[in-house]
Amino acid sequence: MIETAWKTIWLTFAATSLVLLTAGSSLAVEAGAMPCSAFSRTAHGGWRVLSPVMLDLNGRLYSPTVGTTFAAGSATNGIEMSDILDEQCGNQ
Repeated sequence: MIETAWKTIWLTFAATSLVLLTAGSSLAVEAGAMPCSAFSRTAHGGWRVLSPVMLDLNGRLYSPTVGTTFAAGSATNGIEMSDILDEQCGNQ
């Protein structure tokens, strides 16, 4: 009885993990294909997140919250988003 319950829990966990991993990889965007429309340049040269986005930056998944502002030259969690956006999206 307990063995059957553990098998059910394990199978549920495995199936859920598979679904989440599949969805996550399809949502991830590589740095070379930056979705510039999800960001807007601020008056002070930084960037603001306009819409939900998940980025794959050198193997690190990053999903900034809508409304987050990246000041020019700043780094968050070791990621220099302002510089990356400057390189990928220019002066949009």
